[in-house]
Amino acid sequence: MGKSMYNFGKRAKEKARQQKQIDKASKRIMAKQQEANIKTRTPNRDPDMAEPELVEEIVKSIA
Repeated sequence: MGKSMYNFGKRAKEKARQQKQIDKASKRIMAKQQEANIKTRTPNRDPDMAEPELVEEIVKSIA
């Protein structure tokens, strides 16, 4: 006769479940990376204040 379509729904459901697991894992990895990036940045840095080393380099390059 032929294959029944009974397994088609199960196969699609299993693929969807696996894809959901992959998506969740990638979201967890992204969240961990963002958290690590936040921790490595210096907190409360004022963008208006110039760093002394950079100012010295700029002055030396101009002179």
